[in-house]
Amino acid sequence: MSLLIETPRCVIRAWQPERDRAGLMRMTSDAEMMRYITGGETWDDARVDGLFARQARSMAAHGVCVGALCRKDDGEIVGIVGVQPLDRLDGFDLGWWIWRAYWNQGLATEAAIASCDDAFGRAGLTRLYACIDPDNHASHGVARKLGMRAIGRMKASETGSWRNDALVDVYELTRPDWQAQRLR
Repeated sequence: MSLLIETPRCVIRAWQPERDRAGLMRMTSDAEMMRYITGGETWDDARVDGLFARQARSMAAHGVCVGALCRKDDGEIVGIVGVQPLDRLDGFDLGWWIWRAYWNQGLATEAAIASCDDAFGRAGLTRLYACIDPDNHASHGVARKLGMRAIGRMKASETGSWRNDALVDVYELTRPDWQAQRLR
């Protein structure tokens, strides 16, 4: 099983570590890019390998993962988008990071919509959460555009064991709410 989701401008696909390491390292080694993800802490090779391994396990076990967001025209990795299981919260995490050269172009919303369609459709999931840094106003906007409902603030580590103790605002979206919204 593999992940392949198309949007008007991009493709979301499962990670190919040998091919994708440089693109992922470009993002995770940039403190400004990581400001709302890890509080600006950059990643080393081991943490990148951990993401690759966790997403491969998620794909094998659940048929979903947070994958590489690539431009259709040239295949450049411009972000990370998709769904992964949360091991400390009942449901799946919808996540998106966009490489800063592509901020404010609507790619996060475009890709997150496609990921929700895939998660609630093909994968048959029933509940998605988004965990967002309280100061990340752009991501809060994406969550609201998706019709997600803010349910509270907690430590990121309370949602996933791989996350730090930074506070995040948690949003929720259920399949019935998504389906009703898409019918409008």
